[in-house]
Parts: sequence; structure tokens; C-alpha cells
Amino acid sequence: MAKVKNKLPMTVSWNGPEKRELYLDSLIKENNWSVGIEIGVRFGRTLFYLLDSNPNLKMYAVDIDISQFYNQQVGLKYADRLVVLEGDSATLASTIKETVDFVFIDGAHSKKAVIKDITEYRKILKDDKGLTGHDIDYPSIQSALSDLGIDYNVCPDNVWTFKSTRLSN
Repeated sequence: MAKVKNKLPMTVSWNGPEKRELYLDSLIKENNWSVGIEIGVRFGRTLFYLLDSNPNLKMYAVDIDISQFYNQQVGLKYADRLVVLEGDSATLASTIKETVDFVFIDGAHSKKAVIKDITEYRKILKDDKGLTGHDIDYPSIQSALSDLGIDYNVCPDNVWTFKSTRLSN
């Protein structure tokens, strides 16, 4: 799928660098979040930064291919603070048996996949305040959020965060 740039102006106040891991870290600290999920881990840059910066944080790492970020050394380093799930992200949501503070959606970027991820992971979120994702500059992600009636903030590094749910008539 070709990415069509659709840069949106930020709607939040942020004085830090344009790095998603730094912005997410600030949200974790500000909200005292202790359990999160990252969908679409890839090489683990965001995941490992968040775990290293928040020693009491537990993360679920969901990816179609965990071999890009997970090995025995990673397992030993993070032990019970990291739960790795490999496979289809929307399907794996039902395997998580606890309520989580936030979910960061950065998996498949098709409109259909984003809608499925949001629908499934919202079921285990404490509240919608913890609904976040990446690549809001993708029209498919903007369209998925619109179809779900979700208003969002545009944050550093193309991160989006939940703003509100529009009520339909």
C-alpha cells in the first residue's frame, strides 16, 4: 500500500522532540499508566524505550512476526514485564485477560485492520483516554477513526490520541 502524505498540524502542546516514544512516555507518566499494549512492534524501538523508562510498566507486544524484536536475551531482560504475542493482532486481543491502561496501534494500516484493532482492543481498555496510535498522516487511519466516530488529537511524530467519541443521531 502506497503511503500518501497528509501531514496534519499538531493539536496538542508539546515542546519535546518529534519522537513517538518520548511523547508516549510523557502520557504514561502523566496518567500513571502501568499496563499497555503495542500493536505492531517491528524492531522494538518504542517498546524498549517505554519499558526502560518505566520500571513498573508491563507491556504486551503484539506483532505478526516477533523475530524482528524478540529473542532469549530480551525475554530475560524484561521477564514478567513483557508478554509477547505473535499473530493477527485483532484475533489476539481476546487472549489478554486483564484490563489495560493504554493501547498503541501501529500494526496493519489498512482502514479495515485499524477498525478491527480499535474495536477489539477497546474491549479491554480501562477507558478510551488510553486509545492511541501512529501514522495519523495515513488517509486510511484518518478514515477508520472517522468511521468509528472518534475525534483525535494530532501529536508529535504522527501519533494520534483519543479526544472524544462523536454521538451519532
